[in-house]
Amino acid sequence: MQLDILYATVSGNAETVARKLEELAKEDGYDTSLNELNFHTVKTFKELRNVAIITSTYGEGDVPEMGLDFWMELKNSNDKLINMKYGLIALGDRSHEVFCGAGKKISKKLQDLDAKKVIENLECDGNTEGSHEWSLKFLTKLKAFGYNKK
Repeated sequence: MQLDILYATVSGNAETVARKLEELAKEDGYDTSLNELNFHTVKTFKELRNVAIITSTYGEGDVPEMGLDFWMELKNSNDKLINMKYGLIALGDRSHEVFCGAGKKISKKLQDLDAKKVIENLECDGNTEGSHEWSLKFLTKLKAFGYNKK
């Protein structure tokens, strides 16, 4: 099963989480692709089927630079993503007015475009706590989701 792992980071934490997810996915038999969010346009993104997005939040709820071009295109898109299944980890800091804003915006837009959320978003406060456990659950649920064709 193919899994595309996309990340946007400022300090490197989201990329680290993405790389760890990639290792776990490979151990579990997935074929993986790891790229920053800006690697995709909406046209290439809508061809993906199984997606994990890990993003930090920049400033007051903004998508980091390495995902900003993608986000600007996605937020203005009406292209349906009915064949996409996804999971999302948002990294943030509760001391900011908007906590995990980048992840929340992206997830809401994906749902608005009919992508199927496989697992609840993980929101991390100032660290990556819980990301390993979330990753294991996501991979298990994604496989089950694929087999059941829900």
